[in-house]
Amino acid sequence: MAIDAYWYSWGWAYNDASESLRVSFSPQYGYAATSLSNVYGGGLTAVGITHYETRPQANGPNVPTDFGWNDYFGYPPAIDANDLTEVTAEVDVGGDQGATGLLTVYLWG
Repeated sequence: MAIDAYWYSWGWAYNDASESLRVSFSPQYGYAATSLSNVYGGGLTAVGITHYETRPQANGPNVPTDFGWNDYFGYPPAIDANDLTEVTAEVDVGGDQGATGLLTVYLWG
């Protein structure tokens, strides 16, 4: 099975801030992953999936799934789901830190 399409969003956060990354598309099987780059400072720098939506019925509503912060691992770094329609990730940094976060979504038709 070949990848049908891919989407990405990136952003940066600096000095005790957060940045939200979001990608939306028509329903299909998808895999989303996050990564950090250009990280500096000695404190918290994190990125992960905070929210995704699926649409199990073609004419039905989107069904949301949310993740809260976990002190042991932060947010999940990746998810996959059937009928995926939207993925949101978040980059978080502490004071005097900075980081660039990337959200990539791969879709199979």
